[in-house]
Amino acid sequence: MIEIYLSENEIPEGVKKHEWEHQLGRKLLILGLKELYGIEEHELTDLQVTTGIHGKPCLKDFPQIHYNISHTDGMVICGFSDREIGVDVERMRPYGDGILRKVLSESENRFISGLPQKEREEYFFKIWTLKESYGKAVGCGIAMPLSQISFTLTEKENPLCSVPGYSFYQKRLSGGYIFSACREGDETFQVTFQPVF
Repeated sequence: MIEIYLSENEIPEGVKKHEWEHQLGRKLLILGLKELYGIEEHELTDLQVTTGIHGKPCLKDFPQIHYNISHTDGMVICGFSDREIGVDVERMRPYGDGILRKVLSESENRFISGLPQKEREEYFFKIWTLKESYGKAVGCGIAMPLSQISFTLTEKENPLCSVPGYSFYQKRLSGGYIFSACREGDETFQVTFQPVF
Protein backbone atom coordinates (compact mmCIF):
# COMPACT_ATOMS: atom_id res chain seq x y z
CA MET A 1 0.00 0.00 0.00
CA ILE A 2 1.13 3.52 -0.78
CA GLU A 3 -0.50 6.48 0.92
CA ILE A 4 -0.35 9.75 -0.99
CA TYR A 5 -0.93 13.11 0.65
CA LEU A 6 -1.48 15.83 -1.93
CA SER A 7 -2.17 19.53 -1.97
CA GLU A 8 -3.30 21.42 -5.03
CA ASN A 9 -2.72 25.14 -4.53
CA GLU A 10 -1.52 28.17 -6.39
CA ILE A 11 1.65 29.79 -5.06
CA PRO A 12 0.81 32.78 -2.86
CA GLU A 13 1.87 36.13 -4.27
CA GLY A 14 5.29 37.26 -3.09
CA VAL A 15 6.44 33.74 -2.17
CA LYS A 16 9.21 32.03 -4.12
CA LYS A 17 8.02 28.88 -5.91
CA HIS A 18 10.79 26.60 -4.61
CA GLU A 19 10.41 27.77 -1.00
CA TRP A 20 6.62 27.36 -1.08
CA GLU A 21 6.82 23.86 -2.56
CA HIS A 22 9.49 22.84 -0.04
CA GLN A 23 7.44 24.14 2.91
CA LEU A 24 4.26 22.47 1.66
CA GLY A 25 6.10 19.18 1.07
CA ARG A 26 7.38 19.27 4.66
CA LYS A 27 3.85 19.98 5.96
CA LEU A 28 2.54 16.97 4.04
CA LEU A 29 5.38 14.84 5.40
CA ILE A 30 4.66 15.84 9.00
CA LEU A 31 0.90 15.34 8.58
CA GLY A 32 1.46 11.84 7.17
CA LEU A 33 3.86 10.93 9.96
CA LYS A 34 1.24 11.94 12.53
CA GLU A 35 -1.75 10.29 10.87
CA LEU A 36 -0.20 7.14 9.43
CA TYR A 37 2.46 6.35 12.01
CA GLY A 38 1.06 7.97 15.16
CA ILE A 39 4.19 10.03 15.71
CA GLU A 40 3.61 12.70 18.35
CA GLU A 41 4.08 16.42 17.69
CA HIS A 42 7.00 16.68 20.14
CA GLU A 43 8.87 13.96 18.22
CA LEU A 44 8.51 15.98 15.01
CA THR A 45 9.66 19.34 16.37
CA ASP A 46 13.23 18.73 15.27
CA LEU A 47 12.52 16.34 12.41
CA GLN A 48 15.80 15.74 10.61
CA VAL A 49 15.97 14.72 6.99
CA THR A 50 19.30 13.25 6.01
CA THR A 51 20.50 11.47 2.89
CA GLY A 52 20.90 7.78 2.32
CA ILE A 53 22.24 5.81 -0.61
CA HIS A 54 22.90 8.01 -3.67
CA GLY A 55 21.69 11.07 -1.74
CA LYS A 56 18.07 9.98 -1.38
CA PRO A 57 16.32 11.86 1.47
CA CYS A 58 15.43 9.77 4.52
CA LEU A 59 14.34 10.40 8.09
CA LYS A 60 17.22 10.20 10.55
CA ASP A 61 15.08 9.14 13.51
CA PHE A 62 12.63 6.95 11.57
CA PRO A 63 14.68 4.96 9.03
CA GLN A 64 11.93 2.33 8.71
CA ILE A 65 9.55 4.89 7.17
CA HIS A 66 9.95 5.26 3.41
CA TYR A 67 8.65 8.46 1.85
CA ASN A 68 9.13 10.60 -1.22
CA ILE A 69 8.01 14.11 -2.21
CA SER A 70 7.32 15.54 -5.67
CA HIS A 71 5.99 18.86 -6.89
CA THR A 72 4.99 20.57 -10.09
CA ASP A 73 3.14 23.76 -10.96
CA GLY A 74 0.19 23.90 -8.56
CA MET A 75 0.58 20.51 -6.84
CA VAL A 76 2.76 18.98 -4.14
CA ILE A 77 2.56 15.31 -3.10
CA CYS A 78 4.17 13.17 -0.42
CA GLY A 79 4.01 9.38 -0.65
CA PHE A 80 4.55 6.85 2.15
CA SER A 81 5.27 3.13 1.92
CA ASP A 82 6.69 0.20 3.86
CA ARG A 83 9.39 -0.19 1.17
CA GLU A 84 11.56 2.07 -0.94
CA ILE A 85 9.31 4.39 -2.92
CA GLY A 86 9.53 7.02 -5.61
CA VAL A 87 6.71 9.32 -6.68
CA ASP A 88 6.41 11.92 -9.39
CA VAL A 89 3.68 14.28 -10.49
CA GLU A 90 3.78 16.54 -13.53
CA ARG A 91 1.30 18.91 -15.10
CA MET A 92 1.06 18.14 -18.81
CA ARG A 93 2.40 20.94 -20.98
CA PRO A 94 4.11 21.40 -24.34
CA TYR A 95 7.64 20.04 -24.62
CA GLY A 96 10.40 20.22 -27.23
CA ASP A 97 10.94 17.21 -29.48
CA GLY A 98 14.66 17.28 -28.67
CA ILE A 99 13.96 15.88 -25.21
CA LEU A 100 12.46 12.70 -26.68
CA ARG A 101 15.90 11.25 -27.56
CA LYS A 102 17.12 11.84 -24.01
CA VAL A 103 14.08 10.41 -22.23
CA LEU A 104 12.47 7.75 -24.42
CA SER A 105 13.85 4.33 -25.30
CA GLU A 106 13.86 3.16 -28.92
CA SER A 107 10.58 1.28 -28.48
CA GLU A 108 8.97 4.25 -26.71
CA ASN A 109 10.13 6.57 -29.52
CA ARG A 110 8.59 4.25 -32.09
CA PHE A 111 5.35 4.12 -30.14
CA ILE A 112 5.03 7.90 -29.69
CA SER A 113 5.76 8.54 -33.38
CA GLY A 114 2.75 6.37 -34.26
CA LEU A 115 0.37 8.31 -32.02
CA PRO A 116 -1.88 11.14 -33.21
CA GLN A 117 -0.37 14.51 -32.28
CA LYS A 118 -3.02 15.21 -29.63
CA GLU A 119 -2.10 12.01 -27.71
CA ARG A 120 1.68 12.52 -27.69
CA GLU A 121 1.82 14.99 -24.81
CA GLU A 122 0.00 12.66 -22.41
CA TYR A 123 2.10 9.66 -23.46
CA PHE A 124 5.33 11.61 -22.97
CA PHE A 125 4.39 12.68 -19.44
CA LYS A 126 3.24 9.19 -18.54
CA ILE A 127 6.67 7.85 -19.51
CA TRP A 128 8.52 10.79 -17.95
CA THR A 129 6.79 10.40 -14.56
CA LEU A 130 7.35 6.64 -14.54
CA LYS A 131 11.06 7.08 -15.15
CA GLU A 132 11.30 9.85 -12.59
CA SER A 133 9.49 7.72 -9.98
CA TYR A 134 11.86 4.82 -10.67
CA GLY A 135 14.93 7.05 -10.39
CA LYS A 136 13.68 8.41 -7.09
CA ALA A 137 12.90 4.93 -5.74
CA VAL A 138 16.42 3.69 -6.45
CA GLY A 139 17.89 6.97 -5.22
CA CYS A 140 19.62 8.32 -8.31
CA GLY A 141 16.90 10.60 -9.67
CA ILE A 142 17.18 11.50 -13.33
CA ALA A 143 20.97 11.18 -13.27
CA MET A 144 20.47 7.68 -14.70
CA PRO A 145 20.36 7.20 -18.49
CA LEU A 146 16.59 7.51 -18.97
CA SER A 147 16.56 6.16 -22.52
CA GLN A 148 17.97 2.81 -21.34
CA ILE A 149 14.84 2.01 -19.31
CA SER A 150 11.67 1.16 -21.19
CA PHE A 151 8.00 1.08 -20.19
CA THR A 152 4.97 -0.54 -21.75
CA LEU A 153 1.62 1.06 -20.99
CA THR A 154 -1.52 -1.04 -21.03
CA GLU A 155 -5.13 -0.09 -20.37
CA LYS A 156 -5.92 -2.92 -17.94
CA GLU A 157 -2.63 -3.40 -16.06
CA ASN A 158 -0.18 -1.21 -14.24
CA PRO A 159 2.78 -0.06 -16.37
CA LEU A 160 5.43 -2.68 -17.11
CA CYS A 161 9.14 -1.87 -16.87
CA SER A 162 12.18 -3.40 -18.53
CA VAL A 163 13.93 -3.40 -15.13
CA PRO A 164 12.78 -6.23 -12.82
CA GLY A 165 12.22 -5.92 -9.09
CA TYR A 166 9.95 -2.86 -9.06
CA SER A 167 6.20 -2.30 -9.35
CA PHE A 168 4.48 0.76 -10.77
CA TYR A 169 1.20 2.61 -10.53
CA GLN A 170 -0.06 5.50 -12.63
CA LYS A 171 -3.10 7.75 -12.61
CA ARG A 172 -4.26 10.83 -14.45
CA LEU A 173 -5.42 13.39 -11.90
CA SER A 174 -7.83 16.25 -12.48
CA GLY A 175 -6.30 19.49 -13.67
CA GLY A 176 -4.07 17.86 -16.29
CA TYR A 177 -1.69 16.12 -13.89
CA ILE A 178 -0.05 12.72 -14.36
CA PHE A 179 0.96 10.84 -11.21
CA SER A 180 3.30 7.85 -11.12
CA ALA A 181 4.61 5.74 -8.24
CA CYS A 182 7.32 3.10 -8.06
CA ARG A 183 7.82 0.70 -5.18
CA GLU A 184 10.51 -1.87 -4.54
CA GLY A 185 9.21 -5.42 -5.13
CA ASP A 186 7.28 -7.17 -7.90
CA GLU A 187 3.90 -7.23 -6.13
CA THR A 188 1.03 -5.07 -7.33
CA PHE A 189 0.12 -2.39 -4.80
CA GLN A 190 -2.80 -0.12 -4.04
CA VAL A 191 -2.60 3.65 -3.79
CA THR A 192 -4.78 5.82 -1.56
CA PHE A 193 -5.00 9.59 -2.09
CA GLN A 194 -5.56 12.06 0.75
CA PRO A 195 -6.20 15.61 -0.54
CA VAL A 196 -5.31 18.14 2.18
CA PHE A 197 -4.87 21.89 2.73
